[in-house]
Amino acid sequence: MLYTTFTAIIPSFLIILIGYTVGKVFSREVMGLASKVAIWVMVPTVTFTFINEYTPSLSTLGEFGLGVAIIFVVFYLYSRLFKEKKEVIHITAVTANVGYLGYPILLSLWGEKALSLGVVYATLNIIMFSAVLPMFLGEKVNVKNLFKLPYIYALLAGFLTGKMGWSYRELPEWIVDAVLMLKQSAIPYLLLYVGMSVSRLKLSRHLSRVGGIIVVNKLFLAPLLALIFAMVYGLEGLTAKVFVLETAMPAAVNAVVLTSALGGDSETVGYGVTLTTFFAIFTLPIWAVLLEKIFG
Repeated sequence: MLYTTFTAIIPSFLIILIGYTVGKVFSREVMGLASKVAIWVMVPTVTFTFINEYTPSLSTLGEFGLGVAIIFVVFYLYSRLFKEKKEVIHITAVTANVGYLGYPILLSLWGEKALSLGVVYATLNIIMFSAVLPMFLGEKVNVKNLFKLPYIYALLAGFLTGKMGWSYRELPEWIVDAVLMLKQSAIPYLLLYVGMSVSRLKLSRHLSRVGGIIVVNKLFLAPLLALIFAMVYGLEGLTAKVFVLETAMPAAVNAVVLTSALGGDSETVGYGVTLTTFFAIFTLPIWAVLLEKIFG
């Protein structure tokens, strides 16, 4: 089982490695346009199509929302134990690469239904990231920033049309074919984008101790807390597995952007993103196997 899970996950990381190589060789040329394609085309396409086809219930939104909020608060309190780097400890623990990396891994492990649940988790993570986290980092909350993301409108459109029973597959065939082509190309593109993003992060400082703390927090403690929540709250089956595995994803690349914008230690956050992305190659298969044994 462990080998099967590892082989399901490793292709995603091979594509990330290709993106990393491209980013190192062509760093100045590729990132600006690559980012816009990811944000404005690929992520909205994945979000709309999967939410439209696998529309989540309000109860699932509530369950995931409560779990995400608990993890956020627990790590905020935990980070206060550190005299230095407390903001770094907090942001790297509660942000996760649930979309660019989480989507393809969920799809390869448990199929499209799992990916649709991953979109729900990613939405809640983005709301926390955009509207709530800045307040805890000493910045005034600006909810308007949330609605500057095309991802949000795609999610609302997918949710409403799904609830009304309308499928995008009812559109003219030539439109559906174009959407499906984008949908199929979105996941590998987003993996390439992860690799290119990580390639821009610098590892010039001596941060072995804080790096170790970040890795343990993000790849072990956060998913362990998510697992405890899932078992106590009574999440079952695929819902529980997706919730825990998305929490086990490495720290989000966008955490570096947020920290920099708020005048924080973006270099250390970038170091944490790089470390957790690398070690996730080994921890994600372990979590996936454990979740299969617990939740079936």
